[in-house]
Amino acid sequence: MTRIIFILSYPTYVSVADQAEWLAWNNRDRRMPAILSAMGVKVELWGIGRTPCVVEATGDAGRRYTVRLFAADNPRKAARDHISAAMLSAARAASDALFVVIGTNGGIGYHLYDRLLRPEARRYAVIIGGDYWSRLLPHAKLVFPESAVQEQALAHPPYFWRPPIPRTRMLRLPKAIDTSLFHPEERPNRWDVIAISRLSRWKSFAEVGALSRRFRVAVAGGGPDGAALARRYPAIDWLGHVPHGEIPALLHQSRLYFHAGRRDYFPRAIVEAMACGKPVVGFGARMGDDVIPPACGLRVDRTSFERETAMLLDDPARVAMMGTAARRHAVATHGLDSSLAACQVLAGMLR
Repeated sequence: MTRIIFILSYPTYVSVADQAEWLAWNNRDRRMPAILSAMGVKVELWGIGRTPCVVEATGDAGRRYTVRLFAADNPRKAARDHISAAMLSAARAASDALFVVIGTNGGIGYHLYDRLLRPEARRYAVIIGGDYWSRLLPHAKLVFPESAVQEQALAHPPYFWRPPIPRTRMLRLPKAIDTSLFHPEERPNRWDVIAISRLSRWKSFAEVGALSRRFRVAVAGGGPDGAALARRYPAIDWLGHVPHGEIPALLHQSRLYFHAGRRDYFPRAIVEAMACGKPVVGFGARMGDDVIPPACGLRVDRTSFERETAMLLDDPARVAMMGTAARRHAVATHGLDSSLAACQVLAGMLR
């Protein structure tokens, strides 16, 4: 094997409708190819986009790597089910590649697995994002979970039909965010609470809705349920989709970040808020102390969230102390180079 090809399991437009905005991102999906390119590894990033294109992206140390976007064959289906026969054909021709699938349960990943990776016994790794389990994991050479809760569930599955994943085949992967973009800045507090989320039925906005009866609450993000949620919770400032580069300015105007979602294990927005010096409140059932350290925020449940969030907001000194600790934790743990160890392991798999 002579190259690594990262493949996004979901189309780029699931997270960002504007393809140009997505191409400008500097998140973990882009950092890992950039780091590998600086190590001298031939690396590419593939996905499905609104418009097919091939772009030479800037890596580290003056190196470059290829971003290749394909068109979906079934654009009228739900975005999570989009696939590309052209991508599959290109992957089949890449017999020298180690594939790294980003995301466990997107249609692109399943299509690649069912048609190529499994039938032809190709070597591949999986980066977990969102749901921690799918049929891709048992045959992956390496699995990259994001949290201790995911690692425990993989090593000791809650269902007897799921084979355990040995911890020797797991390596925890930090978020890798730009802590110079997401940084603390003193601004007047426009809101007490802010949440950043896709507006869909898979999230839970009942909690931020309840908080909006007492506190100033804003939610940034777009999605199919936006209009219905705005009608249901009129006291919330519904900001709609906000370009990624403008998110820090919103975080600067809030006192704390509340994650609207009970099913998530480790959303990136949590670390971005921490990097901006904001305490984070999230649901403890799926987020352990490694995701929200006690010094950096609160892990709550459906019965305690309102009381504990109110107590925190009523204590400005505690908010400030947690914000300082959150910034320190984000910089130390989830900076742009935090995926270096994972990249070194992937590079070693080419030998």
